[in-house]
Amino acid sequence: MVGRFTETLGQYLRRERESRSMSLEELSRATRIGLPFLEALERDDFDFFPQRDFIRGFLKGYTRHLGLEVEEVLRRYRIQSEMASRKEKFQQMPLFPDTVGLEEEAQEPKPDLPTVAQPPQGRKRSYWKILLQIIIVLVALGFSWYIRQLLKNPEKGERTPSAETTFSEKASNDSYPAKMGSKLEEKLKEATVPERKRVVGNRVKKIYYLPGMKDYEKVNPGHRVDFESEQEAIKAGYRRSPQ
Repeated sequence: MVGRFTETLGQYLRRERESRSMSLEELSRATRIGLPFLEALERDDFDFFPQRDFIRGFLKGYTRHLGLEVEEVLRRYRIQSEMASRKEKFQQMPLFPDTVGLEEEAQEPKPDLPTVAQPPQGRKRSYWKILLQIIIVLVALGFSWYIRQLLKNPEKGERTPSAETTFSEKASNDSYPAKMGSKLEEKLKEATVPERKRVVGNRVKKIYYLPGMKDYEKVNPGHRVDFESEQEAIKAGYRRSPQ
């Protein structure tokens, strides 16, 4: 007996089927529903189905073939499922709920004793993990920025420090004349200025660009090759860009 009904859903379906003198095999062939699923419906074994959504579809096919009201059958199924769920929750309730409350009260700190709130160990570990991840991300960003700077102008990054180092070493030597230091400084300035007007080549397309051309500054740093002049680029097998 389920709610106000005197029989379960499975008993109701079985009675209606037998009243029409129809076997489960005939119903299975007519509805194309597997025989084990029809048997599970008539014995109210809803846990037999891998998914609850299948039950409604099988019930619709079952009832429509027998000429029953689909909404009425689905309503009986919904009421029976809700009552079974409530029964299961009631069985899972503790037998002695008062003892659980007494244990929780015993674990609570007494108000007379001063207590110091301490964060749980799991939270401390999570803080350290988050801090470590932030440090790793910052290091990775710094390293990627450094690599990009090197790829933008590799030749300039190699020549400028060597020239500055040579100048600083000779300038720091007391026996080296001051005029030579000034000449080196002038040569250093002259060497750095023409680098901005070098011929830029693309090693993938095998073409070179002159200063002022449209794609002069758009060459991929990984594909870029610098030449001192057009003759040097032509000797290397590069051709001038048509732009």
